[in-house]
Amino acid sequence: AVVSTQSTGAEGLRKEFKLSDRKFWWLKARALAKARNWPELEKFAKGKKSPIGYKPFVDACIENCNKVEAVKYVERLPREQQVECYMDMDMPEKAAETARLARGSEELFERILSQVSAQNTGLRDKINAIRNNV
Repeated sequence: AVVSTQSTGAEGLRKEFKLSDRKFWWLKARALAKARNWPELEKFAKGKKSPIGYKPFVDACIENCNKVEAVKYVERLPREQQVECYMDMDMPEKAAETARLARGSEELFERILSQVSAQNTGLRDKINAIRNNV
């Protein structure tokens, strides 16, 4: 019923089990992602301000192998959290670009570079170029 597009069913369960807003939002986000109901997940996220933030939406999308959907929610996070999420999604170039916008520290760029293979000189050069534009 939590996955159902009929919010009255989910609301009924919420009241019956006396779920807090935070728990309900967390469960519904995970259930919609597990059902791969991406349009409904996006509608839910946009409905009103999330009491759990948007990191659980990112995590649910990643757990269900959908980086494209996850990026929609990453963009709603503070920049420092965005960098971490992009690193979690193995998107080091995007992480570096976001770190530059957040005026990231050298340590942050070193963490990003640590995820890139030493043999991948092209990507390492791109990240260093981004870092040098801070």
